[in-house]
Amino acid sequence: MVAGVTGGGGAVNGGLGLSPEAQGLRPSGGLPPPPELVEAADPGRDPRPQDINATLLARILGHHLDPKYMSQTPPLPEDNLAKKMYRRNKKGRLVPVGVMPQHLKELDLKWVRLGDGTKLRTRVPARLRRKLQQLLWAVTACPVGHSWRDLGPRFWPRWLREGTCLQEGDRPSSCSVPPGMRCRPSATAHRTLLRWHCKQQNQCHWIKIQYPVVTQCSCLCPENNS
Repeated sequence: MVAGVTGGGGAVNGGLGLSPEAQGLRPSGGLPPPPELVEAADPGRDPRPQDINATLLARILGHHLDPKYMSQTPPLPEDNLAKKMYRRNKKGRLVPVGVMPQHLKELDLKWVRLGDGTKLRTRVPARLRRKLQQLLWAVTACPVGHSWRDLGPRFWPRWLREGTCLQEGDRPSSCSVPPGMRCRPSATAHRTLLRWHCKQQNQCHWIKIQYPVVTQCSCLCPENNS
């Protein structure tokens, strides 16, 4: 479905465009760099003020328009959540944000398995077991930080809240014991945006695109080229 927009040959393409890869899009946050469509960087191909009818564009996006993750105007600096990696629990201790992973909750410290397969019983009090679980959680946690990215004038809404695997500068280089593994994206979601696309100088219109963003990070083995 195509809805016309008066002025300058602009139009809104209500149908979903090609896949992100076909459009030249790249995932965010710990994955390859932010998205770009392969086209001229000529400012003359940017949308003009009359091409940015917020009411019409919002109607085209419909339920995909999510104010929590999208903004038509520059977001306030305090909206940046990238530094919130830890919180204080009921006892005032710092613990990672989110919920303790199930495998740590079920960690059995009553036994230690030796290299030959023999199980050796330990004497670890329940209180110490809880502290060890929290320590392992803190060391291996891979929280997702969020920050606003300015996608440029050819996207609407222009600002998108992206997820990032917090690591460099925010936590040690490794998330495992012994070291070697790193926090890497393990799940993504797609946000539907509008993209101003010009096949030729005077043939420009808004198309729907899907922009992948990181929603979950896990402690994983590094890639071969890391």
